Amino acid sequence: MKKTFDRIKSAVGLRRIVMGFLAFAMVLAFAACVSAEKADPDLPEGYIPAVEGRIKLGARLHVYPNEASRKSVNSWINMFRNKYPNVTIEADFSLPDNYAPLISSRTIGDVFWLSDESVYDYAVTQQALMSLDGYIEALDIDLSQIYSGILALCEAKGKYYFAGATCGNITFVYNVDAMVQAGLLEVGERVANDWTWEDFKVYAEALKTYDADGKTLTQVGAGFPLNWSNTFSPFIYAYGGNWADKENKKVMLSNENVRRGINELISAIDNRWILPVNVEMSAEMRQTYGDVRMNNGCVFTSVNAYTVLTTSEANQYNERGTTWDVAPWPLFPEKASPCGTLGFGVFSYTKNPDAAAALVLSLWTEEGQMALHGQEGGDVPVFRKLGEQDFWHLTKEGYENVNFSAFTANYERYVPGQVNASVPPEVASVISGGIEELFSSYCTGKASWQDKLAEIETQCNDLWASLE
Repeated sequence: MKKTFDRIKSAVGLRRIVMGFLAFAMVLAFAACVSAEKADPDLPEGYIPAVEGRIKLGARLHVYPNEASRKSVNSWINMFRNKYPNVTIEADFSLPDNYAPLISSRTIGDVFWLSDESVYDYAVTQQALMSLDGYIEALDIDLSQIYSGILALCEAKGKYYFAGATCGNITFVYNVDAMVQAGLLEVGERVANDWTWEDFKVYAEALKTYDADGKTLTQVGAGFPLNWSNTFSPFIYAYGGNWADKENKKVMLSNENVRRGINELISAIDNRWILPVNVEMSAEMRQTYGDVRMNNGCVFTSVNAYTVLTTSEANQYNERGTTWDVAPWPLFPEKASPCGTLGFGVFSYTKNPDAAAALVLSLWTEEGQMALHGQEGGDVPVFRKLGEQDFWHLTKEGYENVNFSAFTANYERYVPGQVNASVPPEVASVISGGIEELFSSYCTGKASWQDKLAEIETQCNDLWASLE
């Protein structure tokens, strides 16, 4: 019995030693990545960053689920390592979608992936991002080549908080054969990059086709997911709608110019130029649209990312043997081309702000953009002169004649595609949910869209006044 007890005691002791060692190792790992104090981004004049030491980079698993998707980021990291050999970078591609526990425990690392729609939340609400302004100057980063619309998405309260690395200009994939059949294009002709909303309305009217009964639609101009910010936000900018006042924390959705833009969408529904997607419809309206769906009977379908071309809409056209191409969002009288960006920011509690900031801001250099977008897993560059080159174009079979310039067209007219890039996330949530309800109410005959818009405005302003 004594021998058995001694063996148990020995095993327990060994386990305690192992657990103690693991706990000590975790403390060391934690200390290597974060500081007890926030990093100070206010650098003295003439400061020269010491780009050396250890940093950890984190990225979401669902964004980079395999080696192929990680090639672009790894290529960028290798470029940086070659430039700064005294820096050791650990890349972690296993971050969950919810960063909150990692931020509160300060274990997210020195650099982490994010999108433009979450900048305000992480920078202002959670105070998890370090301002990059001081390092932009210290590292002599030239911002003149970066699309101004992309730069605007990287700001919160007048400071840059992350480096947007991709030009996410929202585009359409469209059925070229249907356009030719309707007499809207000649064989070999394509939709121009400077086409307008007025052009779209002409196209959409000509593209409507009906079943033998003359009442049931078999084809419409486009499918518009009206619960998606990138679809409805262009219309609140389209006619000069100054809809958000950040300084005075006000939303102005019921002003005349915003209402004019929303009315254009209402007219597009009334004229059956578009299929209203992801909103409720009355039984009569559903019957009118018949079997028309986003990817079946809609000549134009919206694409929210360049990489979607390889996985979704374009593949469906390829499988049908249909000629297809890409077009940018149609132009409006005012700046209203929706765009977004993805990139990386510096954790505000990093212990190595010099190296972390240098890594993130290398995304805003020509060599960083070339490394990121020059192979599988890459996207559309944010540098004007690189966007005009073809090194980032897809080269697989079926993509030879794609209008890749659509992804960088009209960059001087970019506006944030996501409303939470312009207002706090809580307010943006009210807008997105409210707009979806607005169109659902209209399409089911339950409420005036003007009344719903005014209601959304009131809810947003009451909420915004209570924040911060």
